[in-house]
Amino acid sequence: MALTVATNTGALMAQAAASSVNKEMEISMERLSTGKRINSAADDAAGVAIASRLSSEIRGTNQAIRNAMDGQALIDTAEGAHSEIESILQRMREVAVQAANDTNSSTDRTAMQTEMTQLTAEINRIAATTTWAGQSLLNGDGNSGVISTTADATNTFNFQISSNETGSNDTLAVGINAVDATSLGIGGTASTATVAFGTLTAADSASSASNTAAGVITLVAENDAATGANTEKFTFTVDGGDTLTYDFYTHGVAKGYTTTNATSLGLSFEQFLEDNLDTNKYSFAVSAGAVTINRTNSVSVSSTANANSAMTNIDAAILELNTQRANLGSYSNRLDSTVSNLTNVSANLQAGRGRIEDADFAAETTSLAKSQILQQASTAMLAQANASKQNVLSLLQG
Repeated sequence: MALTVATNTGALMAQAAASSVNKEMEISMERLSTGKRINSAADDAAGVAIASRLSSEIRGTNQAIRNAMDGQALIDTAEGAHSEIESILQRMREVAVQAANDTNSSTDRTAMQTEMTQLTAEINRIAATTTWAGQSLLNGDGNSGVISTTADATNTFNFQISSNETGSNDTLAVGINAVDATSLGIGGTASTATVAFGTLTAADSASSASNTAAGVITLVAENDAATGANTEKFTFTVDGGDTLTYDFYTHGVAKGYTTTNATSLGLSFEQFLEDNLDTNKYSFAVSAGAVTINRTNSVSVSSTANANSAMTNIDAAILELNTQRANLGSYSNRLDSTVSNLTNVSANLQAGRGRIEDADFAAETTSLAKSQILQQASTAMLAQANASKQNVLSLLQG
């Protein structure tokens, strides 16, 4: 074997080995310090892509869990208000039962009616002021989007309960009905209106309206905007909420009545009211040329008969409220299951991601110890390789 000094092959090999060992030791130290097997795309290109997708699902799922819990809080707020309104309704029914007894004097009934009025006002206050994070819940006019502002209006809240894009299985739509007194059917105030019929031979001679309670009931003729012809329709509005449109042709002429005879019109209108008017709220009487419509006080206790009617209305309100509470309870139970399921999904996704990117400490500590030993050995060999060239000098010294 030739002796050379220009190229120290042994030293170069020892240096390369030391460099490789140092790199492996740095990788092991990085993994042990971060706890991650993958610290850059170079560590595992495919693993980085998979772990990134899993991270998106995990974060989305965790947010969906929080969404569901917020939904439960919203429902609990609404249900708490429902509970208080039910307590009020139970008290109102108790007062109505008391008022149905003929031992009460007019003074007693006045006092009872005052309590009924105040309890009704409190129901309206609760419905108007119950909110969650600034959104109205019980007045049919929530920030989630107004469905309707009439009786039985509903606020619909859509809860995102999945990490995926919105779809039929990714959201839960919760409807919360308005529970003010009017919506529950106990908010009507007493009023009477009499409407006289004319003939329908001209647009302006359809009817005249006389309201004993101004603005409560109106009955007006409508014309075809394009032709100006009389369309033979009346719009009937009560308390600014209940509206019926009466078409004399559909409900009158088609059933054998004539539009030019007041008696016939009255009979036609009477049949229409029988078919369409809520008898729990209204009573009516139709004569040959006029109709008288009475809006009853839903919770009047001024007489035994009214008290009995109030009991019927309050029972219906309690049934309506309990139906809503049952619906909210079912939504809350579903959200409980949703949270439980999403929690399991999140845990499994995190476990899967961990198997891809987490470092195995046992393996990495073993690798580090191996690298440290090899580093010491390569350093020693590099020193020995460099020292071996010193032997060449002995030949020059003679």
